[in-house]
Amino acid sequence: MKPCTLILLCLLASCGKDVAPIATPTVGAEVGVMRYGASEMASQLYGGESTSESPDLFSMGRQAIICDTPSRLLIKQDDPREVVFTTAVRSTTTPNQALTFSVVQRNGQDLEVLSSIAVNDNTWHPIQLTLDGSGNELLLHASYAMPSAATDAGPEIAWATPTFSSTQHPQQSDVIVISIDTMRSSALSQAPFLSKLISQGRQYTNAYSPSNWTLPAFASLVSGLTPQQHGAGRGAFAKIAGGQSDKRDFMSLGEVPTFAQAFSDAGYATAFIHQNPFLESWTNIQQGFEMYARTADRVDSSQQLANDWWTSNSHRSRLLMLHFMEPHWPYSGADDAQKFFGKDISDFFVNDNTPQQRRDFFAVDESVIDAVHSAYNDQIRALDKQLEIIINQLSKTSSDFIVVIHVDHGEELWDQGSFEHGHSFADCVIKVPLAIIHPGNIDAQQISTPVAAHHIGNFLLEYLNIENSLPPSALGSNPAAEQTVTSTHPLYRCEIGGKTIHADGSYSVIKHEQLEYNGQQIEVPVDVMATLRQLGYSDD
Repeated sequence: MKPCTLILLCLLASCGKDVAPIATPTVGAEVGVMRYGASEMASQLYGGESTSESPDLFSMGRQAIICDTPSRLLIKQDDPREVVFTTAVRSTTTPNQALTFSVVQRNGQDLEVLSSIAVNDNTWHPIQLTLDGSGNELLLHASYAMPSAATDAGPEIAWATPTFSSTQHPQQSDVIVISIDTMRSSALSQAPFLSKLISQGRQYTNAYSPSNWTLPAFASLVSGLTPQQHGAGRGAFAKIAGGQSDKRDFMSLGEVPTFAQAFSDAGYATAFIHQNPFLESWTNIQQGFEMYARTADRVDSSQQLANDWWTSNSHRSRLLMLHFMEPHWPYSGADDAQKFFGKDISDFFVNDNTPQQRRDFFAVDESVIDAVHSAYNDQIRALDKQLEIIINQLSKTSSDFIVVIHVDHGEELWDQGSFEHGHSFADCVIKVPLAIIHPGNIDAQQISTPVAAHHIGNFLLEYLNIENSLPPSALGSNPAAEQTVTSTHPLYRCEIGGKTIHADGSYSVIKHEQLEYNGQQIEVPVDVMATLRQLGYSDD
């Protein structure tokens, strides 16, 4: 078989030195076949909701070279300098007997085993080696561990796309994007650490989400496009709301450029750790991230994974996006609905109801409103403490890092007689905290002009002079940027289709009939689709 060739990522050499980049390696299959794609370890919890008993990790995916077993890949690396070689390996299904994965250095006829691990599960196993440049060929070998079965056909396996990097961090700022689900702008009063952090950077006090729920808002964040442009979200509403099950026909993000892809092309290590089924890989939002994972809906479930990834890539420039579900409903556990409302409310959320039906359903006593406010604020305070721990921990291995605070949407707590989000374009739902902090580089200031919150990803690219093909950002001084601020495409039936927010703070209404629903049809495995269908997803 003629070897396939794959151009791999490489990083610039050590900081402070004007030297040539590390030579670009190639990879081909000496034994077996290979292809490039995504490989994801998804537990039975994939697509489901988190509980207090859920394990920390729901799923983890990586961009990978996918092969059969047995197989042997050849990587040619002609640069003589000392480099860090990084990959990870997994069996895509649980093997019926242990597999051996080996990294072997070949120098002429001489072979040296640099790493060898036995695997009997389908999880990712990281491998990182420092190479001294004495050999220019690596062999990645996979077979059954038992010698008598070494030539037997086994399961499909995946090597995370290998990277060769300088042993020292280049002169590029690290970036930490903290995205908080469902945080009202007014909730900053309950977050002393976050408030202090934001005050040290550029705060946009009138930032508006491009939608009132997670999927279209996040698709806009990664692409710089509006929901009308990228189409990710739900399908069109039925003509009449009758309280029946809402056939939502969820759509994923198409193959559009993302800010993570631009960071990756610039040599950054990229990772996305989130806690929401609406951000799992069926959405395609993870495009450009070398590693992406979903963890349980708990304030501390991501901490160890984030720190391990951050530390293991300390020799590279890093982009880490961390998403937290707090303070998304249910605020402190699955029994909250019964505790607060005296009834199960889950069926209501999956049905097609009018805004008035929602207001009627959530008409409650003031004591209930106060209790829900208190539970919501408790979640904000718990997250605030966790963010302080995480950011302080990550900063220990970075001398130059940027922190972005982003929120996908807010929450109505009876501000207009209703509850939750996705159903309204009131400020409590679409006006969100937004800030960028880069100590010593960005002055502390507040910008009150209405801005589009989803422009923060492409702003980072402009700020760091990273080549990209995303739309210009209106968060800086780019004269080519679109200044219109809109929020559209609700999750639930809404009295309007969205808003256009003007420079003076006034707004005009966008009607439903002005909206298009043109996203990419979901393509997920049948068993995963069955799980998603239980949450109201559609497979039509």
